[in-house]
Amino acid sequence: MSVYIAYRDLPRYFNDQNQMGGIPFNSDIRLTTSEAGAYLLTYSGQDYAVSNERGEKFTEEVLAKCTDKHRGLFPLKPSYNGRNIAAVIEIHKDRDFAYYDMDAEELLQMLTALRDESGEPLDRKGVINHCYPNPALPEGDFFLQGIYHQKFIPDKNSPSVIQSFTYDKVTSDFWVYDGEAHIEVREDNTKNTYDVPAELIPEIKEKVRQLCEDPAEAYVEEGAFEAFVNFGENGEKKIFTKPDKTLALLKEIASKCVFKGSEEVKGISFYGGEASRSAFCEMFSKIPPDMQTAVLVSQEAQAVRKAAGPDPEPADPDRCLYCGAPRNGHKFCTECGGEFK
Repeated sequence: MSVYIAYRDLPRYFNDQNQMGGIPFNSDIRLTTSEAGAYLLTYSGQDYAVSNERGEKFTEEVLAKCTDKHRGLFPLKPSYNGRNIAAVIEIHKDRDFAYYDMDAEELLQMLTALRDESGEPLDRKGVINHCYPNPALPEGDFFLQGIYHQKFIPDKNSPSVIQSFTYDKVTSDFWVYDGEAHIEVREDNTKNTYDVPAELIPEIKEKVRQLCEDPAEAYVEEGAFEAFVNFGENGEKKIFTKPDKTLALLKEIASKCVFKGSEEVKGISFYGGEASRSAFCEMFSKIPPDMQTAVLVSQEAQAVRKAAGPDPEPADPDRCLYCGAPRNGHKFCTECGGEFK
């Protein structure tokens, strides 16, 4: 079940989500579930651990006080039904999305009481480890989707800015695609690729089970290596594993597989091509700081438009040709990054 229960200051939230050039700040006072199903309370910028049992009970208490249901996500507006505060309750369970209405002030009281009973706030390490607890492998056979070893590099871009380059994470991995298994092992700047014989899979699964008996915590410092195993019906479950042991296992698997070839890894991928990190930094440093975000957005938007064909003639030069937003004196659209003609 996925839960989002929040008390929302509508004007502030509207402003938070319409900022450019940085990660939008979510000012909601909220109880949410992570990808792994863990409950986390965020109150005035601080995070608190909530047990699954308490989170489920709190959700039931909230639903018992809801007054109505509505269709679709809560609208992104600075006011709603004449008020500038709102309760936002969105529940996803068994492929069913449900959205509820409730008195906002009553919900705030409930969230405040939940904070008071939740102990001390968590630091960043505590938040990550709480939100991503390691599950257990099922008994007997299981679907193994992948084994990964790579550098941890968080994506610091705003969701409103298209990321135009991807760092080389020095990844070694085993993965299953369309019923066939493959493996890549990095040696410095060389990537060696192998096909995995089907008869080797049971042995790999047994090795993975041994690896997962001594898991790692989810928290990793930026730039350090992380490792994990994906399993489950669609590979949606993740167990974090010790990086050194994981890489050793990948190399052991590769030694028993069919070598397919080697490829030199040149660095970061930039606008669809390859460039070294130093070349990228040199080029990007020449762009004025106040224009760097706009340039990244504009170049990506131009690449998308080029693939779509010739631009139409603008109907209104003071509005964006692509999304209709007002120009307001800008060279690039603040909504989609398009360049004004």
